[in-house]
Amino acid sequence: MGNWERFNKRSDKYEKYRPRYPDELLELLKKETGLNTSSEVADVGSGTGILSELIIRAGCKLFCVEPNEEMRRVAFQKFERFENCEIIDGTAERTTLPDASVDIIVVGQAFHWFDPLESRREFGRILKQGGYVALVWNTRIEVTEGMNFEYERMVKKYSPGYRESGSRTLERGSIDRFFNGNYRLFKLTNGQTLDLEGLMGRYLSSSYAIDEKNANFNYLKSDLSRAFSKFEKDGHVTLKYETEVFLGGID
Repeated sequence: MGNWERFNKRSDKYEKYRPRYPDELLELLKKETGLNTSSEVADVGSGTGILSELIIRAGCKLFCVEPNEEMRRVAFQKFERFENCEIIDGTAERTTLPDASVDIIVVGQAFHWFDPLESRREFGRILKQGGYVALVWNTRIEVTEGMNFEYERMVKKYSPGYRESGSRTLERGSIDRFFNGNYRLFKLTNGQTLDLEGLMGRYLSSSYAIDEKNANFNYLKSDLSRAFSKFEKDGHVTLKYETEVFLGGID
């Protein structure tokens, strides 16, 4: 099974319940990479287009490269009215884009699924000279109390695959090797406000989420509801994130 197949039957929840990226990310990319209306950008592992919907506001030419058919379908529905956006069936290791064709590559919540060596080779092939790569994650802030703490505790308790999946497994050394040490790290404040349905949807959008057939599903649902009741204000809770941006070039 390809890593992208982990999200089969999750695309709708992924689109609806995953956190967005802060506006400051777009301003950061404009300032640090020169992103503008004449730029050509590849969003690799673009999923349903959550990062793409921010990038497209720059008015640039955007290629959304995604191997999961369900996620491409969602992205196409979102972006079909944009003439400057193209949805492509491809992977990080084989984007199908021409040599030296893009100024910037962005990756949102996906680099940990890539083959580091093969994707580095492919990114180097499609980047123009002097181009940039931005690896981006919305990372939940680890705390010792509050909604973030309770959510993290429950995910670890009920989801056996959590420790082996996602950005939590990514070592900084992998990023160092990918960029050959030539990158800068930026951190932006972010958050996601959810009602109870949204909190459950956020969990179910994850690759490691257990489903209703699992014997522990109802226990998870009850625990999540209790935590929500404990921390909700006006019918909502907030998960706090830090948007991490690893920005550099490929030699």
